Amino acid sequence: MDHPWAFSHLGLGATTALAVYVVGLAAAAVSDFRTLRIPNWLTGLLALAFPVGALAAGHPIAWLPHVAAGLAVFAVATVLFALRLMGGGDVKLLAATALWIGLAQLLPFLVLVALVGGAFALVCMMLRHPLVQTAILATLHRLPIFAQKNLPIPYGIPIAIAGVLMAPTLSIFG
Repeated sequence: MDHPWAFSHLGLGATTALAVYVVGLAAAAVSDFRTLRIPNWLTGLLALAFPVGALAAGHPIAWLPHVAAGLAVFAVATVLFALRLMGGGDVKLLAATALWIGLAQLLPFLVLVALVGGAFALVCMMLRHPLVQTAILATLHRLPIFAQKNLPIPYGIPIAIAGVLMAPTLSIFG
């Protein structure tokens, strides 16, 4: 039995699509970590890469569940953005990732985002403690941008981590 992370069965098109998906999510996480921003071009590229990747993967795909997942997540996350509970870049990244995930795996993905996000939020809150900041400054001589008390938590990082962890379950790589 193959390991779930063994993608050796993938052809060149599917391998390329997987690389675009993972690299896109990693780039979004790094951008959010460094600047607290996820560029529109990056989330747009990730969303536009899905149909190309799905066609390149060569597996039959039910398009409607993927589009429905992306639109549903975008609609709900937009409400959270309007309530100032979520950043705009996070909304777009979550929706673009949901497009890749599809309806069949959407609930496990969102649960994973919540779990990773909760753990990440706790780490961020710990980094905002003065004693922890003193220790970080003593060793690294600078603090991560999100360690500042009045800045939001970069939720693109947990979204990206959950998206990468869900990669083995994506139907286009099945």
